[in-house]
Amino acid sequence: MIYLSVITVITIIILAVLLYRAIKLVKDKQANLESLQANLDRTRTNLAVHEQKNDELHHELNRFRAEAGTLRNKVEKLSQFQHILNIEQYVAERQNQVENFVEATKIEAESLLQGMKAYIEKVRHYLDSYEKNSKQKLEIEAREQLHGFYNQAMQQQNLTAISRALEHKINGYGSEYLFPAHTLLDELIDGYDHIDSALHLDEVRRKIKNAIDHHGVGDCDYVEEKRRLSAIALVTHVFNSKADLYLSRLRHDNLGELIQSLQDDFILINHYGAAFSYARIHESFLNLRLEELKFAALVLEFKEKQQEQQTKMQVHMMEG
Repeated sequence: MIYLSVITVITIIILAVLLYRAIKLVKDKQANLESLQANLDRTRTNLAVHEQKNDELHHELNRFRAEAGTLRNKVEKLSQFQHILNIEQYVAERQNQVENFVEATKIEAESLLQGMKAYIEKVRHYLDSYEKNSKQKLEIEAREQLHGFYNQAMQQQNLTAISRALEHKINGYGSEYLFPAHTLLDELIDGYDHIDSALHLDEVRRKIKNAIDHHGVGDCDYVEEKRRLSAIALVTHVFNSKADLYLSRLRHDNLGELIQSLQDDFILINHYGAAFSYARIHESFLNLRLEELKFAALVLEFKEKQQEQQTKMQVHMMEG
């Protein structure tokens, strides 16, 4: 009896040590992510500084143009002395010098601005990739160190997610999932406008179509190819039908609810797909459809703001 107690204590100590190492490793990875995020914030600050300089250059251009207009007026007044000094030629040369300088500076500023935006996009992709790889590495290490306890924890987590999804489908979604689409602007990279969001939305939809055309939506463990493709087609149709339905219901205040609904459908469809030799939707495809929802909400938000501005302008013109 004492021997079994000792074995139990030793086992608990070993598990505690392994858990401590796993937690420490997660903290180290989190510190690296925070450092990268700080670098990204500094880069965004630099971009804002360069954009401010660009605005200052535009202001300087307008000042030079005003100066050129003043010089033209002086030329008209001094035209009677043209035989003494060719003032008009001097003004033209001065104006050309100013415009050439401003144009060169503007081109340089635009090039720098585009370079900074490309760098920010590169850093964002790197952070996403780094976070994904870190999670995968941590998962592998945890599985190796905890063995059966890891599988048990994952099963418990999966059952909890299924239970929560079913509860949402039965009882509906509370007010915590209702937030306006404009709050999403704070979660996305700075610099998106209406055109950028629409272009990004088109790119996401192209990736979705490409995944569907090349059977990259999901997978199945059936050995027979025909049965495997049929099972994948079934879960794909069900999932895409749900995603398309939520897109059609998208409003300015229900984005959070629709995102959670699609995530719940993803969990439940994969759960029920286990009956068809684990027919399942890839998480990468779920992320594509979630991104489609988010950017569709952004485009909708921009359109509504434009309509509000146009309405205000019309009212102002009528009152004026």
